[in-house]
Amino acid sequence: MNNKFQSIRGFNDIFYPESYKLQYIENIARQYFNLYNFKEIRTPLLEKTELFVRGIGTGTDIVEKEMYTFEDSNGESLSLRPEGTASIVRAYLEHSIDKQDPIQKWFYVGPMFRHERPQKGRFRQFYQAGCEVLGIADPFVDVEIIKLAQTIIDTLSVNGITIRINSIGCPNCRPQYTQALKSYLNTIKDKLCDDCKRRIDTNPLRVLDCKKHGCIAATSNAPKTIDYLCSDCLTHFNAVKSGLDSLKMDYLIDARLVRGLDYYSRTVFEFTTEYMGAQNAVLAGGRYDYLVELLGGAHTPAIGFAMGIERISELIHAPSIEGPDVFIIPLLEEAKQKALEIALRFREAGTICEIGYGEKTIKSMMRRADRLKSFAVAIIGKDELKEGYVTMKRLSDGHQEKVKDSDIVSAFQHIKKEASASSLPARSE
Repeated sequence: MNNKFQSIRGFNDIFYPESYKLQYIENIARQYFNLYNFKEIRTPLLEKTELFVRGIGTGTDIVEKEMYTFEDSNGESLSLRPEGTASIVRAYLEHSIDKQDPIQKWFYVGPMFRHERPQKGRFRQFYQAGCEVLGIADPFVDVEIIKLAQTIIDTLSVNGITIRINSIGCPNCRPQYTQALKSYLNTIKDKLCDDCKRRIDTNPLRVLDCKKHGCIAATSNAPKTIDYLCSDCLTHFNAVKSGLDSLKMDYLIDARLVRGLDYYSRTVFEFTTEYMGAQNAVLAGGRYDYLVELLGGAHTPAIGFAMGIERISELIHAPSIEGPDVFIIPLLEEAKQKALEIALRFREAGTICEIGYGEKTIKSMMRRADRLKSFAVAIIGKDELKEGYVTMKRLSDGHQEKVKDSDIVSAFQHIKKEASASSLPARSE
């Protein structure tokens, strides 16, 4: 029978083992964020729409097409967050963190929302892990952030990755570049998609971010941002390249890389993969030295990145959780209390344990233990209750022995050690 209630298109239920894979990616990211002295920040899923309109930019696809926006009962326009940085800057200013200490290093993990066409690696509710450094302009922070990103990606064993970098200048030099790009785009206007034709006047840099093959081909000879950099931006970019070179990092200077958000300035970067289609960026970020100021604060240099957790999940093989170490089989109703006590003892010792509550016979419980890929079963029947022992049976070879209640944990560890010594299959801890 069909259930009339179904999830919204692009919003997915995530089950094991995929849920564990996402958790594994998040845990690796957290591990390295902690090593680099980032502290976690958790911001609301819902913000005032104006925050994203001002921060991300009115001419971006995110604001124009992709935000989940609605009015609440008070008539205020609210939006589900499409990305993390604007919310973090809002929190930085709202709580006067900039007055306490302008230098902050924060990381976040959580869901974002964009009304896009669902496809491989792109969902309407998706998960990101990211980090932000506020208050430091030094180009070697850019290097450190890109290195941190590479370390996470390498630890996750994501293959086929190219690090792409570019500089898109600052308010001093970008107007000259924007004008040159605009003039060029007008000469090839008839080859562009309708969206890009409109962007020539509203947001010409977005044309270079278009993923349609016709627009990519038509703009292949477009002016390059790095040819228009002012001396300060060029010095900054050269320092970034020098720092990456000193760390022996491979990267590609990509003149088309402008990123899809208006708040970026100077250094931008993407980690792309050869194993996906047009949506091939698994991690991206850059400098946003003017966003804090744009949202009402003092001039505050900043840089960060976000990684797409589902996209990375498509590209890696994460270790899986095996079945319980011990499956406890209570053969009698009165054995369940003892089963619970033994299970607690195992769990306190760090041993994964399951109790066969739901099955009626020893045969069905043994089948479940086998289906869950348990290492051993602990059987508690009438004799075991009466005499104060448990029958421990190793499923790999059928070896079993009687074990005193008080010795249950050490006996299990011994049985497992024996299995390992004789090359029998055993769970790794």
